[in-house]
Amino acid sequence: MWTVLCTSHDHAAFWAWNGLRSRGLNPLELVTAECLAFSSAWEHRVGSDGAHVKIALQDGRVLCSSRIRGVLNRLSAPAADLIAHSTPGDREYANSELQAFYLSWLNSLSGVVINRPSPMGLSGGWRHMSEWAIRAVRAGLHTAPYRQSARDAADRGYLPLTPDTVRPVSVIVLRDRVFGAVLPEPIRAGCIRMARAENVELFGIDLYQAADGEWMFGYATPTPNLPIGGEPLLDYMAELFQTGGAK
Repeated sequence: MWTVLCTSHDHAAFWAWNGLRSRGLNPLELVTAECLAFSSAWEHRVGSDGAHVKIALQDGRVLCSSRIRGVLNRLSAPAADLIAHSTPGDREYANSELQAFYLSWLNSLSGVVINRPSPMGLSGGWRHMSEWAIRAVRAGLHTAPYRQSARDAADRGYLPLTPDTVRPVSVIVLRDRVFGAVLPEPIRAGCIRMARAENVELFGIDLYQAADGEWMFGYATPTPNLPIGGEPLLDYMAELFQTGGAK
């Protein structure tokens, strides 16, 4: 069994699910965060012999870590449906406990997992824009000066587009292969280095071309818009799942 974990509004994950099924991955289960929130039973064991999880979904399907061969993990957070039923004063605590529980059971999944959870996010680390900029520079990508004042939105990014700026482009890095926009080799190499540093299987990077022709970093995410990679991305993802991740 293979599994796609996502939210009910993650259209990119639904696209990948359909594409991977057409490439012979069967059974390939699509399980949303909202579906997980109302599971009828959970069994999660952690011991000296490892970790195990078994989830009985309301529709009758059962997810068992011992049967799962591969996972495309697009979860960003547990669904808020159950937390909404808690008293307002307990919601922050409940959310923290649920986040920790999800980190644990997601880490118990075997086989090829794209992407494994980290303490900074259930499908890979989420960072502030200023952190992404620093890490992009460390990977050899160029960035515009980053400035943020108390008047700016906390989550604002930067793509300083002007009439002379080329439209932004996006790439997806999966296991050191780059899909999407065609970029000069030094820029491709920088994207691969940045993905490696994040220690995730799948990583998306937005770039733009400045007026002088130089390629600049714009944004990064562990849950990219998968159709950017097109059919070649699905072909490689299916190959990884079917071969157990062997290169």
